[in-house]
Formats: sequence, C-alpha cells, structure tokens
Amino acid sequence: MSTSGTFLDLKEWACRTARFDATDTTDLALAGQAVNDAYMSICSTGDPWRFLLQEGQWTTTAGDDVYTFDTIATAMGVSTSHRIDEILALTDDVNGDWINASSWNATERSTLSTQDDPTGRPFVFTQWGNDRVRLYPTPDETYTLGCLVRLTPQEMSSATDAPHIPFAWRRRLIVPFAAATLLRTEGGLETASEAERLLGRFDDDMTRFRTAYGTNNKTFNLESPGFREKNPIAGEDWFR
Repeated sequence: MSTSGTFLDLKEWACRTARFDATDTTDLALAGQAVNDAYMSICSTGDPWRFLLQEGQWTTTAGDDVYTFDTIATAMGVSTSHRIDEILALTDDVNGDWINASSWNATERSTLSTQDDPTGRPFVFTQWGNDRVRLYPTPDETYTLGCLVRLTPQEMSSATDAPHIPFAWRRRLIVPFAAATLLRTEGGLETASEAERLLGRFDDDMTRFRTAYGTNNKTFNLESPGFREKNPIAGEDWFR
C-alpha cells in the first residue's frame, strides 16, 4: 500500500526540505508538529472548503431541544478523525421546509422568551456555545432533520493517517509550510530567508487551491417548484 501523502510521508518530506534528518527521532517529531500546524491552519482559514462539507440526517427526541455536535456527528456518520465545527443548514426532511438559522439573541427577542418552552415542529435553530445546537420550539415528537455541516479535522498521530486535503495538494501545501516552521526554529539569516521563500511558494499555491476548492466553481441550484412557498423567510422579516 502506498504511503504517499500520509502523516509519515509528509513529516519526512518536511525534514528533507528543511534539511533536517528524517531518520532522527527528535527531528521527525518536530516535523510532525509542524505538519499538523500546517494542516490545521489550512483547514481553519474560514474558507468554505468543499472537502470539509458533509451532509446527512439526524433525528430529534420529543422534549429535547438541545443537541451536541458529537451526538449529531455520530448520527451522521462523521469520521472520528473530524468533528463538527459549524452547522450550515437544517431542513425538515419530512415536509421539506428549511429550519431557519438565528442567533440566540434574535431567537429570544423574536419569541419573546424561549423559556416559555413551547413544543411543536421546530422552525428555528441556533448554535449554542461551540459544540451544541438548540431547536425552537422544543420538538414534540421525533423529526428527521437533514443537516449540512462544516467539519474541522483532528491532528494526525499515526504514521498512516492522511490529511483530509485532496491528494494532489497534500505535499504541495503542507510540506513548504511545515519546512518553513522548522527552519524558523533554527534561527539565522540564511534559514530565515529560505523560510520566507517557502512561505511565498505556499501563499501562491494557497491562492490556486482556494480557487479550486474554496469557491462555488460556478455551481448553482435550480429553484424547485414550490420552493418560495416552502421557504420560511420568503416574505417574512423574522430572524433576518
């Protein structure tokens, strides 16, 4: 089985590029930290990376209005090497309606108070803290919800772990970033200059990568019959 693009492969390439010893345990460990730093930084730019989007379904429980991201991730079958960073969209997959996103303050103002705790079919959701979502009103029965989420990866640890970045771009992006990080630990004008050169190469490739995987790429959705009637914010000013 090919090891190209794996955690070990990227560490070794980062070492070679920075002129570290890939056979030295200490150098390889430092390279691993630099590789993970590069990986997490690339995936946390705020760009709508297509490779970090996942859709799926989860079900509500009657009487429960708060659900953790971990619970939702498990129901959606999200890989354990990732966690949910943000819920981008929710739909009621029974009747096809959108469940509108809202901030917590807007929900409180618009409903006068969620503490009255009404029950029914949810039509609003708000992210609560960094790891949970709250539905309003509290579900009165089991509902199947469609969910689009943005994921964030966990750091790599095993030699065979692979970053959730398209294969062709793994070395091209991660290696120069990681090698520059290693060079900066050395100090000196020559290594600083080499580090800047590598970061310049990384920045150029990130621009190309963003065009390829961080934009809509001229894709669009056609409006289906009845969409405007089902859109909960069409003609409404709630939660805008």
